[in-house]
Amino acid sequence: MKPITSAAALVLVGLGTYGILAYQGWQSRYHADAQMPTLVAQASPAAATPAANAPGFTMVAQNATPAPSDAEINLSAPTEPGNTTTTPSPTAPATTPSAPAVEVDESALRYFAQQGDTVRLQREIERLRALHPGWQPPADPLADDYVPDADITAMWDLFSKGDFAGVRAAIAAKQAKDPGFVPSADLLDSLSLGEAGLQLRQASDAGNSAEVITIAANNGRLLVCESVDNLWRLAEAFVDTGTPDRAVDAYRYILTSCTNPEERLATMQKAIALLDRTTIEPLLALEKTDATGSGEFASLRLDLARTAIAAALEQGGQMPVASDIDLFEKNVAATNAPEDLRLLGYFELHRNRPNEARRLFQKALDVDPGAESAEALGVALLQVRDFAAAESVLADYRDDNDTIGPLYLNAAAALLSGEPRKVLDQAVLGRIADAAMSALSANTAQELGWYAYAFSQPQTALEWFTLALRWQPDLEPAAYGMVVVADALGDSATVKSIQTQWVGRSVRIANFGKTSDAAATPQTPVASGARNAPASPPADPSPGGGGGGGGSSSSCTGYVPAASLSAGAALSRAWCMMRSNRPAQAVDLFARALQSPSQGTRSDAAYGQALAYVRMGLASEASVAAAAAPLTSKQIIELDISILTLRATSAYSIGDYVRALDALDQRARYAAERNDLLTLRAWSYYHLRRYREALQIFTAVAATGYGDAASGLDATKRALNLFN
Repeated sequence: MKPITSAAALVLVGLGTYGILAYQGWQSRYHADAQMPTLVAQASPAAATPAANAPGFTMVAQNATPAPSDAEINLSAPTEPGNTTTTPSPTAPATTPSAPAVEVDESALRYFAQQGDTVRLQREIERLRALHPGWQPPADPLADDYVPDADITAMWDLFSKGDFAGVRAAIAAKQAKDPGFVPSADLLDSLSLGEAGLQLRQASDAGNSAEVITIAANNGRLLVCESVDNLWRLAEAFVDTGTPDRAVDAYRYILTSCTNPEERLATMQKAIALLDRTTIEPLLALEKTDATGSGEFASLRLDLARTAIAAALEQGGQMPVASDIDLFEKNVAATNAPEDLRLLGYFELHRNRPNEARRLFQKALDVDPGAESAEALGVALLQVRDFAAAESVLADYRDDNDTIGPLYLNAAAALLSGEPRKVLDQAVLGRIADAAMSALSANTAQELGWYAYAFSQPQTALEWFTLALRWQPDLEPAAYGMVVVADALGDSATVKSIQTQWVGRSVRIANFGKTSDAAATPQTPVASGARNAPASPPADPSPGGGGGGGGSSSSCTGYVPAASLSAGAALSRAWCMMRSNRPAQAVDLFARALQSPSQGTRSDAAYGQALAYVRMGLASEASVAAAAAPLTSKQIIELDISILTLRATSAYSIGDYVRALDALDQRARYAAERNDLLTLRAWSYYHLRRYREALQIFTAVAATGYGDAASGLDATKRALNLFN
């Protein structure tokens, strides 16, 4: 059997006893839900050395023996005011032990020797030395001159099995048979302590934390390293009663007094499960290191860092401390564990570092090919807008789980809609089509329709748009695609039919084919940009393309494939589309103009395409388009204002008021806020319950006569009255 550290006899302050460690043979059970009132033991005036600086736990070592290495933890039970009585131990003397005047009961010692239990034999020797100073153990506990009492041996056997009721019954039976029999004080003391330990565990199992603390306070000898389960249960009881500082004291006692590596590790695991991060930091500082400098709690520190990083990804999660991030990054670099690679990758996405996330996810896929790694890499590739790579990575795993399939379809749709359009391999188009058909994905179908249309396959496009509307009848882009394709095929009846079906639901479908340059345009920050668009195409060496009306700025009603126009003609026609409030059609034309060798044409095309995306409500696409070619400082500022305005209104519309305010704050760097945006800012404050800031803005805007601010002012005043 593995020897364990012996226990010293300790004075139980406030109870007038000194502690004796007795063996408990029960199996440990752990409960994390327990709590009680704080008990504070005061230090004895006796000469002593605390085993640990743990407030509320006074460990007082007795000097009776030369070799003890462990201390016990002391608790005193609370007393009523004026009540100074103590509960004496049934066997322990109230004064310092002296040399024994009677024969020492060595029955337990010899029993353990006969059983070959060297660990408990050593404990018993130390126990007897503590009780009887001057006593020396027999040179040979197995000597033949000792004939044990069979009944007493049976009692110790029952005790070693934790059958304390059986011991009591055996004592009663022997006394009935031999009225003169008196059990030894050692046996009674050990039995009393064993029963107390059993009661503590039963109270803990029943969730009676108050009783756990009371039993521990009255039986301090239970709180020793050899019975660390009792200390764990006591700590849980303290947490359960709302006194976690007492639990910290118990855990600190274990970590400063006990040496078993497995139990020390388990102690920290229990502390981590029950206490918050700030509270456990002082306990982690009690870590021991080996000869190589490695800390015994290194694995726990890594788990804490991993947990903190995972928590940051949750809704409203807090950013981990720098030390946690650094520790986790170093471990990931050293181990390349796929789960950790993916977790760190998602954290990098959370920190808006998609390229680093892509690197981590790629490594995860290399070491752990599968849907989880592929899905993670696909997310990063979509963020860096590498749609072809995303589609390729996700393709083989698109049917593996419920989330990767939709992600694949998103990647496929993004690949199909990229500008300028790329000629895709037939194998790629085939698997995208198969995925769309299998999932009945209306969005992917309509993107396949636009892709076919872009490559002059109107009949194929019509089939995909028809499928998209069959799967999702309210998908406006598909309906608009049918209008465009039907018009290209000369099917005016279908155009009119769709316009009738969508009346009141889509302005661009209703206005399709109208030629008025004075068409009503919603007031947007890009109106001035549209007015400043060039009236005629810049000089371009490319020859003009066919397709009537391509070069006319006043006539752009008929459909002309963008690819059939020169870059200059496409740019001119695109601005015509913008004046006709047809930004979706202008986008493709601007994309054609971006292919011009002339930097001036490309700059105008990038600017126009960004404006078109803004008018369509696509802020992210507008940002990408603006980066396609160099722009003037004025154009950059105008686009930034427009994009940030769109982001603010979009965020507000979905209830993301924090992001709305962030966009407005960024916009304020470039331009003063109009009344409508000031009102949007005030409403954002209102929804975030920042009522005083909302009141200030609503008051100022309402004073200008802006009607929309009045209702906000009233609502804010009511809210302030309610919460004040």
